[in-house]
Amino acid sequence: MLPGRQFFPRSGVKTPVSATAVIARQSTTAIRGVAVTVENIWRSYGAVAAVADVSLDVQGGEFLSLLGPSGSGKTTLLMMLAGFEAPQSGRISIGGRDVTHVPPNRRDVAMVFQRYALFPHMSVAQNIAFPLRMRRLGRAARDAKVREALDMVKLSGYAERRPAELSGGQQQRVALARAIVFDPTVILMDEPLGALDKKLRQHMQLEIKQLQARLGATVIYVTHDQEEALTMSDRVAVMNGGRLVQLGTPRALYDRPATSFVADFLGEMNFLRGRVRDVAAGLALVDVAGGVAHVRAEARRGAAVRVAVRPEHVTLLQGETTRDLTGRLAQVIFNGAATDVLIELPDGEALRARVGARSDEASLRPGDAVGIGWDPAAAHLFPDGET
Repeated sequence: MLPGRQFFPRSGVKTPVSATAVIARQSTTAIRGVAVTVENIWRSYGAVAAVADVSLDVQGGEFLSLLGPSGSGKTTLLMMLAGFEAPQSGRISIGGRDVTHVPPNRRDVAMVFQRYALFPHMSVAQNIAFPLRMRRLGRAARDAKVREALDMVKLSGYAERRPAELSGGQQQRVALARAIVFDPTVILMDEPLGALDKKLRQHMQLEIKQLQARLGATVIYVTHDQEEALTMSDRVAVMNGGRLVQLGTPRALYDRPATSFVADFLGEMNFLRGRVRDVAAGLALVDVAGGVAHVRAEARRGAAVRVAVRPEHVTLLQGETTRDLTGRLAQVIFNGAATDVLIELPDGEALRARVGARSDEASLRPGDAVGIGWDPAAAHLFPDGET
């Protein structure tokens, strides 16, 4: 797991805790990124609304990720921020300036693409210097800024190489250097690590976050990788069907998802369909899977609901058959630091629990009967059929 985000085990469980503040404290660079504001933006293609009435305030110097599945509208929104797409209605401002209809080259924003978009016939130094040449910066100043950018992305000594002579991670560093060389106050990134393997991607996540902390720039980062968004972001904007579904810190979204979509998309989640039997003092008792689930939530008696609980919050008691919810182990999967336990419930539904690899629960074997429980405050209740 990326060292830029700390995970504190709870029964061998990975629970996200942001390391953004840790990296920020290591940086002495003053924030110079500017605020970005999106107001009621719409963009449709035929009858399909790619971005539907999205409003968003990004703070100066903030690292904000746009997260969602393919077709959620995140890349279309980023292209409108960059000026490559025009909104059909709404307003975009950068640093307090209305740029809704300003062309890309006059927005003072940098763009990093997934496929690097490097010029193959140019050297590394020439690729990085390209935006400075377009701004007609003098040769001496241009060379100095290229050297500085190469140093920041740890590619000193690679100035004369061509892109084809570099690894994927090195090419991505060149793309980053080209983006930062003209000191932009806003950097837009469209899935820049999507073409890299997992280990290199995790390494580059930390490098990008550390670089952003040194620069103090505002970063808006598009990804469909929920772990990447949780790892790197100050805040995450979750999109689905062209709409902004929820906006918050990684911890807030993970612990308090506003909808079943967010709960399911961010991390792993068990869902059990049931019906509310009773509610008392904010505690809902729900008939599920041949037993009773307890959830700290307000609900209406008789309502059809889905109980949601993350695998790391599920606790097991071997041989316990007096609990409100019971099951039988179907499979035990060793995953290194943790062990996943698949439990078959009386009605045939499956439940996943995650326990420490060396915990007592990890010694359970397929066929064992177990009692199942969790802290009612760690579970969530959503209307059945909600999307």
